[in-house]
Amino acid sequence: MLASVFGHFLLITHLFFLSLISPDSVVCHDLAVGQIQLQRPMSWFQAREFCQRHYVDLIVLSTEEQYFTLLNATTASKDSFWLGLQRQSTISGWKWVNGEELSYSQWLTENVCTCHCASLEAMLKKDNKLLARYCEELHMFVCQGE
Repeated sequence: MLASVFGHFLLITHLFFLSLISPDSVVCHDLAVGQIQLQRPMSWFQAREFCQRHYVDLIVLSTEEQYFTLLNATTASKDSFWLGLQRQSTISGWKWVNGEELSYSQWLTENVCTCHCASLEAMLKKDNKLLARYCEELHMFVCQGE
């Protein structure tokens, strides 16, 4: 069961009617057990602040099992999703927002960016969907609910 693997998490994504709602609002839609779809792309820092204010934090995927569970939940999506994964410099390792180090490698092989924040690229056809990105870019995001 998804909730038992992940606890509760929120999948934040963007739909075509985003322009029909107020820029300050976030609209929720149920996806599956433990998931709520919210529409509003944000920078990594804005997404983290939103998750901390309304839930726990950006999502932490401590294991590959959790990574693949989220991957399966976003298969139909054409979006990029911020994760709670970042690094302080290009020579430091990747860490989750809870302080854990990234313990598996699912990086896109063409990933040459010297960026400090990481996203999950749902639209890619392969399993390696982690991508380093500039933190100021606007993307959807996933919050940890518990």
